[in-house]
This record gives sequence, structure tokens and C-alpha cells, in this order.
Amino acid sequence: MSKSKFIGEAGEHFVAYKLAQKQYYVGLTLGNMPDVDLLLSSHSGLKTISIQVKTSGWAYRRNRYGSEGYEWDVNTSVIGRHSTTFWYLFVDLKGEQSEPDVYVVPSKWVADFVKPSFSRKLFFLPKGAADITRNRWDILERIFQEDEEILKWATTWDHENLVRWGPKSEQSN
Repeated sequence: MSKSKFIGEAGEHFVAYKLAQKQYYVGLTLGNMPDVDLLLSSHSGLKTISIQVKTSGWAYRRNRYGSEGYEWDVNTSVIGRHSTTFWYLFVDLKGEQSEPDVYVVPSKWVADFVKPSFSRKLFFLPKGAADITRNRWDILERIFQEDEEILKWATTWDHENLVRWGPKSEQSN
């Protein structure tokens, strides 16, 4: 088994642990659901959030194409796939130097960033966006509460904190 498989599983279990610690109902799909690693249920059991976990042993990049930030490998299934009830939780194990950081990222950002022309499918989270998503577990509760501010934020490309790569013809506004 490859090291990356173990890193991925460590990230999924870490996120499940953190969510359970915060008294959420969380289920690991254990590979039985394409592109969804965890199902998170509201306390009432009436609302669900699907979560895709992506993990990196060391996600920080000091200078990636002129920007400081963090990156994770993803796959082609992320392209154009988004919903306010589908989220990415990006885990940075930080080389096991300290407790991992988890970035709570709207699927819209990932779906709009990754392009078919990318030879390597990856998602890059610039430092500004990382600062507003790092360990922000409260975002998930706000989704359950249908908080209008967070729903708008989750469905909008944040031009102030995000960057675009790839050919201009593939970049949407």
C-alpha cells in the first residue's frame, strides 16, 4: 500500500475525530461513496453535509506561481462539482511537527479553481484564504443553520483572497 493512501486515511480519521470531539454525528464512508469521505449530520438528524477530505503531509508553499499558500492534490471529479452542502476539508499534517490544521473550504472554490487543462490536478489555497478557513469548524454549524452570510460566501468566488491559474479561456468571473 502506498504512503499517500495512509496519509489520506490519517486525514479522514483526524477530521472525523475532531468533528466527533465537537459533538457532531459523523460517519466515514470508507470508500463506499464516490468523492465523499464523511457524512456529517445535524444534531436533529434532518440535515446532512457531505465532506471530501484531502490530506497533505506538508501543504505549505512559500512561493507557488508568485503566491504564498497551501496546495493539495485533487482529481478531475472536482471540476464544476459544487453545492452548499458539499465541502472540502483540506488537512495539512505539517510534517507531523504539531497538530494538523484543517481548512474548511466551499466546494465552489475548488470546482472553479481546478481546470481540465491542468496536467496535475491540484487545489491551491492562497494565504489570505487559508487565514479565513483554517480550523473554522464553526462554518459547518452555520451551514446547518442556513446562515445567509455563510451561504453567500460559500457560493461566491472570493476575488480578494483567491487566485486563478490556467488559460484565460478557462477562467470564469
